[in-house]
Amino acid sequence: MRRVESETLEFKLRIDRQRKIARTLVAFANGAGGTVLVGVRDNGSVAGCRAEEEAYMIEGAAQRFSRPEVPFTVRIERQDGKDVLVVEVPSSSKAPHAACEEETEAWTVFVRRGAANFRANRVLLEEIKLRMQSATQANVQHLALIPLLDAVEGRTASRLARASGLPIREVEDGLAVLLHWGQILALPREKGWVYRLTQ
Repeated sequence: MRRVESETLEFKLRIDRQRKIARTLVAFANGAGGTVLVGVRDNGSVAGCRAEEEAYMIEGAAQRFSRPEVPFTVRIERQDGKDVLVVEVPSSSKAPHAACEEETEAWTVFVRRGAANFRANRVLLEEIKLRMQSATQANVQHLALIPLLDAVEGRTASRLARASGLPIREVEDGLAVLLHWGQILALPREKGWVYRLTQ
């Protein structure tokens, strides 16, 4: 069975732009980690690559266009008689990592959802920071958000703030804690993030 791209796996035929691949490296480091296979088409078929040149591009992306620098390892594997560069990015203890945007030169934190990278909002940034701390503290306001997640259509932070009467910052902090505990999921939408209870 052929593998498909996912939250922890990305295929690249080749690395054309270091800034673009930096988003994926950062997103993997900010989450559960992941693997980039260079020399593999989007459909999972092996095309092969010039592994040493591609490793140089990955190194530049991690060092120059990621802040702090993303840790990674590389190795070359032969698949279907062709070289594939395997780039392993672990979940990082130095998260949140940011990538330098191509268009604006701004440093942006990215997270991975499905087979795509998304800009992190404040809730996701706070959840990453909570993961880096040894303990998280809950208060009644955080737990009060749980029943609202089923009752409020759209479940954006601003809608939850209106429904609860809490300041938006407190709602975002509460969502970050609930996300950290695995009580809710953060789902990307065209106009931002929505939250729902884990089932």
